[in-house]
Amino acid sequence: METNAKTGKEGVNLQGVPETLLWPLWNRAAEQKREDRLLDDPFSADLVDRIDYDFEASFGKPNTGHAVRARVIDNAINSWLMTNPSGTVISLGEGLDTQFWRVDNGSMRWISVDLPESIEVRKRFLSVEERMEMVECSALDDLWIKKVQQGSEVFIVMAGLLMYFRESEVRDLLYRIAERFRDSQVIFDVIPVWLSRKSLKGMKVTKTYTVPPMPWALNYGDYQWFTDIHPRYRIKRKMTYAEPFPERMRPYSYLLAFPWLTNRLAPGIVHLEII
Repeated sequence: METNAKTGKEGVNLQGVPETLLWPLWNRAAEQKREDRLLDDPFSADLVDRIDYDFEASFGKPNTGHAVRARVIDNAINSWLMTNPSGTVISLGEGLDTQFWRVDNGSMRWISVDLPESIEVRKRFLSVEERMEMVECSALDDLWIKKVQQGSEVFIVMAGLLMYFRESEVRDLLYRIAERFRDSQVIFDVIPVWLSRKSLKGMKVTKTYTVPPMPWALNYGDYQWFTDIHPRYRIKRKMTYAEPFPERMRPYSYLLAFPWLTNRLAPGIVHLEII
């Protein structure tokens, strides 16, 4: 990729779903500048300074949603590592997330899974640590699953991923995970049906950026669907984005007073256990 002679920044050539890896990066970097920040992520701020991309033109003013998601998942991983200090964390569709460095306990194993073009960008901008492995494939492929012995205890992260698949693909992926791994945990975010429908019609975030189609969605009130996929699944926790830090998610937090609206309109985060 070319380097901008004027700014010294490196360019990236990403389109479609792979380009979305820049969106949460932009929001996490902005969070780093706040005194009341939800997570300490200097790597993200550095990456935004190094990448030749007009983040604000594409994604608009920064918002808190991605920082909330990152903080919730960080906390869940940290809790899991307390009892599984040498465990394996598998991050599907990781993009340019810097989660490894935010939660690293010095002994965990980390597997980063993404499409080849996303892994290429990740290798260019982030170091590959000794306990980290990169796997170039779709999350729907079996390649990454075979990297870990069947029956192993793992923590699987799927942040900003499942909405880009079809319902049958989501169901099949979650079923295969439950079949392969025991005593493990899975965490991911879910968009509501109204947002999926809007994306399928061509949802513009700004004048220059249109969200890729997001075919799969599930309303917050229907999350029991996950436990119907496989008998080993249990919902450990579910929450809307507004629940963990309502003071940072106004006016969305006001929806919490109206459960029927929350169940239909709110995006959420789901944390599953595999027994």
